[in-house]
Amino acid sequence: MITAVVCAAFDAATDEAVLATRDILATLGVRLAEHPAHRPHLTLAAARIEPDELPSVLHSAATVAARHRRITITLAEVGRFDGSGVIWLGPRPSAELTGLQRDVDGVLLGAGWPRAFGQRSDPAQWTPHCTLAVRVPPPRLPAVLAALRAHYRPVEARIEGLATILVGGRGDVGYTPLG
Repeated sequence: MITAVVCAAFDAATDEAVLATRDILATLGVRLAEHPAHRPHLTLAAARIEPDELPSVLHSAATVAARHRRITITLAEVGRFDGSGVIWLGPRPSAELTGLQRDVDGVLLGAGWPRAFGQRSDPAQWTPHCTLAVRVPPPRLPAVLAALRAHYRPVEARIEGLATILVGGRGDVGYTPLG
């Protein structure tokens, strides 16, 4: 079994802005991978699949992408997941983004693939976020968050496509533009 993750992929300008924000964390002493395994993204849903089912997941993602237009959002929030050491950027509420996530989750479930991350992909529990750092030591989290929030300015972001990535992999295994 492998885990396929369907993500909202940004335009190049948004990728650069997210990576610049990540660089701020590095100046604050947060240890980061020099070359992230994946592009900046918002995870929409993930499924546990057999490797030979990957083409079907890519087809499902392309079907969803065709139904949605490009989306402009504002990455306005610097947040964290308590107890995990994850720091992230989150968008202001967006009906279009919520609809896209609901559609991706529904298509994957409808195809019979179980949610890879449990109920975190359930639209009622989903927290849209773009991960900046993982494994930040809990004692350092408050100071790092405060410093990042002091430097951060909201980013107008454009979601241009759906990228499919594999947990433990590098880069996209599939990409389809929205619209």
